[in-house]
Amino acid sequence: MKAPETLMEFMDMYQTEEDCRQSLFEHRWPDGFSCPRCSCDRAYRLKTRPLFECARCGYQASLTAGTILQGARVELRKWFLAIYLLAATKKTLSSAELARQLGIAPQTAWTMRRKIMHAMSRREDELLLLGLVEMDEAYVGGRKPGKRGRGAEGKTPVAVMAERSPAGGLSLAHMQVVERVNGLCLGEAAAAAVAPGSTILTDGWGAYRRLSQLGYHHAPVVQGNPENAAELLPWVHVVISNFKRWILDVFHGVSPKHLQSYLDEFCYRLNRRRERTDLFRRILNRCVRYTEPTTYAQLTAS
Repeated sequence: MKAPETLMEFMDMYQTEEDCRQSLFEHRWPDGFSCPRCSCDRAYRLKTRPLFECARCGYQASLTAGTILQGARVELRKWFLAIYLLAATKKTLSSAELARQLGIAPQTAWTMRRKIMHAMSRREDELLLLGLVEMDEAYVGGRKPGKRGRGAEGKTPVAVMAERSPAGGLSLAHMQVVERVNGLCLGEAAAAAVAPGSTILTDGWGAYRRLSQLGYHHAPVVQGNPENAAELLPWVHVVISNFKRWILDVFHGVSPKHLQSYLDEFCYRLNRRRERTDLFRRILNRCVRYTEPTTYAQLTAS
């Protein structure tokens, strides 16, 4: 279906709740209605409730059941506008700004935003990095006195991987919170994001030696001066610095508890930066078809 490319187009396409319900129907059942219980393709729409009753088994299917919108009390127009604003804005919106734009309570805006972020989280084997991949680790957190870099206290270690394009630019990137910067944790991060057989460029840190045992061509680059790291592994440092600036500009910091969700959102947007005008349709599709319902308790526990 056509995605709105401007705010004016969005306002024209989704003027009423019925417009949003019709769009949800087309996203959830692009080939026509299919009963979740018996797969029948015929249904009757109830006049008294927003449900579709299967013509064969009588099962009453809801448009939002089984999606992140399940049980939502906020009107669909506000959900759609929230998804559009998060998709269309280059630097995204914080939950506080979303609450102001939609006229809803801050906690409601936080829950809506986190649910949409959850839909943007990376699936297993999705967009695996291929070919020549840079890998390094970063430390995310507020300024703390004492040691910086490896072994720094009060910061969260993050494995950062960036795929170089054939022309030498940045293609895709993934970031993963790791418990420690040892061979086991860094190897697990690489195995989850990089296709076997790829060449992984790293610095001379000994923990990366494990990559050779995992089916990768490990190409360590020994640096004489730590200040040269950005020249030897340029794209991971671009990704790291852009992420930190993004967090500082929009959110003014995030807690370690929710850091992975923000890493997922940043990489989702970065990896689809050339498809920005289609992000609304893509994110709505993930919210409706590929993401299971998530409760507030689950969001605050992760």
